[in-house]
Amino acid sequence: MRTLTHYWKSRHLSVSEIILRCIAFLLFIAVAASYLYLIFWCFYSGMRNADDFAQNPFGFSVPQISNYWEVFSAIESNGTSFFGMIGNSLFFSFLGPFLCIFVTCQFAYAAAKYRFPGNKLLYIIVLGVTILPLYGTSNGMYKLLYNLGWMNTYWMILTSLGGFNIYFLFFYAFFQSLSWTYAEAAQVDGANPWQIFYRVMLPQAIPMFGSLFLMCWITEWNSYASALIYLPNLPTLAVGIYNFKTLAIYSGRMDLLYAACAISMLPPLLLFAFCNKTLMSNVSIGGIKE
Repeated sequence: MRTLTHYWKSRHLSVSEIILRCIAFLLFIAVAASYLYLIFWCFYSGMRNADDFAQNPFGFSVPQISNYWEVFSAIESNGTSFFGMIGNSLFFSFLGPFLCIFVTCQFAYAAAKYRFPGNKLLYIIVLGVTILPLYGTSNGMYKLLYNLGWMNTYWMILTSLGGFNIYFLFFYAFFQSLSWTYAEAAQVDGANPWQIFYRVMLPQAIPMFGSLFLMCWITEWNSYASALIYLPNLPTLAVGIYNFKTLAIYSGRMDLLYAACAISMLPPLLLFAFCNKTLMSNVSIGGIKE
């Protein structure tokens, strides 16, 4: 107690400031506890008996781990097994965001560091596409994929190569603030424009690249709308759980639904556990600035 009192005095805080900080701390604890409770309840509900869950959804019973094994055989979508849906989710959530971030990084670098007719217009177009809500694009996207023959195929991943997204603004601001001195030094050593980008500029953007990739990955992992519309025969895990929800309600197998949701939460939770500093910290811009 004496140590705690000495700490507050050393901070030169008034009584009102101490009270406000304690209240804020308690509020943060309450919010964190509410999130942890939801995660715990999801994992616990996935281990409950189906009949007991139907009679008393908010009660407690002896957990049984067998529900998690049953999920892998009980849930399927359009002939795709649970493992198949996990594979589709991994494919689209890893390769899609990587291609999106990589192409956007190159696009933003060219627009920020090279002068050519229309480079300012490109920035305005990206800004407009990002800010303005574009409704009714599903029909056009569906027709485009149908005409290209990419419906229900893994080729749909190529739609990630657009570059007109909000990540462009992050990379554009980064490369704008990065000094061209690095490129000039590389040019003296005989580097061409591609070598300058891949060996000099891109390594400095790796922290931002990683942060944006992780955020994009989480979005794609949880997304089910695009796969539900354009990939009905290649369902992802999110689509499989979405389709199973109605069946679980009417068949009284909410325990399997919660177990499937808990399994789908594991990759994001593990990702956050190991990469939380990258996700939560601001992207710093180092080096020489102009």
